[in-house]
Amino acid sequence: MNKKILLGLIVSCSILFAQKHIYSLDEAIQTALENKNSLKVSKTSVKIAQTLYKQAMSANYPKFDLNIMAMRIDEDPSYGMVGTTTVDNRLTKATAGHLASAALAAGDNENAAKYLKITQGPDYIQLPINMKVKVMDRDSVIGQINMEYPIYVGGKIDSITTQAKIGKKIAQEDIKRTKSQIIFDVKKYYYSVVLSKQLKQLSNETLERMKFLENLTSRLYQGGSMHVKRTDYLRSKLSVNFIESLDERLSEKEEMAKSAFVNAMGLPWQTIVDVKDDALKKPKMTESMNRLIKNAYKFNPDYTTLNLAIDIKKAKIDESKSDNYPHIGLNASAQRVYNDYDYGMVNDANTKSWTIGIGAKWSLFNGFRTRNEIEQSKLEKLKLEQTKILLEEGLALQVKQAFLAMKSSYVQYNILKKAFNTSEQNRELNVRAYQEDMVETKEVVEAQILESYTKADFYRCVYDHAIAKAKLDLIIGNVIQEMNK
Repeated sequence: MNKKILLGLIVSCSILFAQKHIYSLDEAIQTALENKNSLKVSKTSVKIAQTLYKQAMSANYPKFDLNIMAMRIDEDPSYGMVGTTTVDNRLTKATAGHLASAALAAGDNENAAKYLKITQGPDYIQLPINMKVKVMDRDSVIGQINMEYPIYVGGKIDSITTQAKIGKKIAQEDIKRTKSQIIFDVKKYYYSVVLSKQLKQLSNETLERMKFLENLTSRLYQGGSMHVKRTDYLRSKLSVNFIESLDERLSEKEEMAKSAFVNAMGLPWQTIVDVKDDALKKPKMTESMNRLIKNAYKFNPDYTTLNLAIDIKKAKIDESKSDNYPHIGLNASAQRVYNDYDYGMVNDANTKSWTIGIGAKWSLFNGFRTRNEIEQSKLEKLKLEQTKILLEEGLALQVKQAFLAMKSSYVQYNILKKAFNTSEQNRELNVRAYQEDMVETKEVVEAQILESYTKADFYRCVYDHAIAKAKLDLIIGNVIQEMNK
């Protein structure tokens, strides 16, 4: 039990003495860009695309493979020969003739007869063969290095590297898209905190004035005023209770807005934060809708990604067409055989060897596969081009909606800016008149409420304008363009 109490005290003290972090909008955006995991994922995707591009570029370099194999055969390999072989006997007969002549001259008739018998034999003799020759030792180690280099592949390598390069650009667009979404979320919740603080401040001021009105009504009623009745006193008291309830709800909304703001920055949930600004910037209308739509076509990450996807399909068509052309490559290899036997197949001439050559491959007919692959790539490209038209229309509609929201809030701002001061003057006049017992309680209460609603609408229209502008930045991508300057 004591441990639980001690733990509770520690948690309470940590909450009480926790340092509050106050952020400006730029600081909040920078914090979010550093902390959000979604951006880290997008950056990893760019690194993956970069490695894929390097893989594709590797096709432009020669390929070397080293193979080493050690093996043992169950017995020494041998070469068996069975059959006959033809021997040329003419030289032997000629030699025997010369020897016979020499023997006759020497008076050696016996040997002369033998040599003469040889000269009477056939010119060619068939000798039988039945032999087994050892080729190499049963244990061998073979080392081989191979080289392949594409000389011409019909443009296939170029098309593949182009696709990989465009894929890297698409990954970079994903970073822009993620950054833009993070910045929009931070702006949205930053503006929400500013608005909730303004409304909370307005609620506090209204509550303070209503309590003053309640006390004033009580004094006038007790003082025997002719215009103030008990119902007026109850009305003022009820108004105070209503404002107190509203004030509590605004406190809750302010804390919820700050919690959402903390989450948008990627900070721990228990972090205590506040915003630096007490009011939002005055609304401005400086851009035309046509120019905003053109900028959306130029900078929107989704639109740019779609254009890049179309370029990939163009390269994919070239890749498919490459199969209609011959593929030519250079091949070379060098080999060394290690074997204890120095004869047969592993003599000095055969243990070391190399080859070099050029090979060509040309697909003459593959069942119309290449033609259909080309047609498929063309249709996929056409589909993306048709999707591009739909995206253009969708982007224009989104820009138009955000632009009209900005325009509407800007018009309301100019109207409510005048009503802002008028509502204050109306409330002050009614309070002074009420103190002189010249107006009824209902009119004073209405003046108080009207001022609060007027100011609240004024703050909301400024907030709506800021959110609409942030939405435009999200659609167009201008936020990223400004950050990259």
